[in-house]
Amino acid sequence: MLRTAETNGIQTRYSLTGPAGAPVVVLSHGLAADLSMWQPQIDVLSRSFNVLAYDIRGHGGSGTTPGEYTLELLAQDVLALLDTLDIDKAHYVGLSLGGMIGQQFGAAHGERLASLALCATTSDAPKASWQARIVEARETGIPPLVEATVDRWVTPAFRQSQPELMAQMRAMVLGTSLDGYLGCAAAIRDMTIAAGLGRIAVPTLVIAGAADTSTPLPVLERIASSIPGAELQIVPDAAHMPTMESPELCNTLLERFLLAHSRG
Repeated sequence: MLRTAETNGIQTRYSLTGPAGAPVVVLSHGLAADLSMWQPQIDVLSRSFNVLAYDIRGHGGSGTTPGEYTLELLAQDVLALLDTLDIDKAHYVGLSLGGMIGQQFGAAHGERLASLALCATTSDAPKASWQARIVEARETGIPPLVEATVDRWVTPAFRQSQPELMAQMRAMVLGTSLDGYLGCAAAIRDMTIAAGLGRIAVPTLVIAGAADTSTPLPVLERIASSIPGAELQIVPDAAHMPTMESPELCNTLLERFLLAHSRG
């Protein structure tokens, strides 16, 4: 069931699914997506975990504020949601923008994490290309960005074979507010988290899509090598949304990792 909570000056939409008293897993989506992208993971992980999926500021059903955001602000949103729900410690799984927030959260608030899983993400963005994307979005709005966005998320074969899921992906993009897109894009443009990865001291899993052109494998390899003890797993035949394109493999990787770090 979808709910809302007042957190850090906005209304945050979230769902909490699973057995009461079980360890909590936070799921944080990518830019121009929403919590619905995690349904394949919620279906599986909620057997053993209390799964908290939420919409990032300016996305889906969460509130929007104008202006440029920072990863610090978006991590504070997560912290405020945990505090509001009286969750002392949680596992965190983030994809793309959600993974960037996770890196920021792990470096700054690691005491609140049981583990960290980073999917198809980066710690260093090319400023010029992101500034160009911000300018384009400001001039055109969200609808003209839909096809280019979903093209980056999946492989051509998936796009052709999964029309219903492609329609869901387009709807997620269209459900993103312009202020939310611009604010989060600015946070990506201005990120400085690469230098702080060595401060992440919780068990970390890094998942890369082998066919991802947005955050290619070498980017994820650098993240994994920069976080002490991090484990790297590669999802073949998947692009920037491996959790939707190859859910069974991603679910296996995530469930194994989360269970291994939930004992006791």
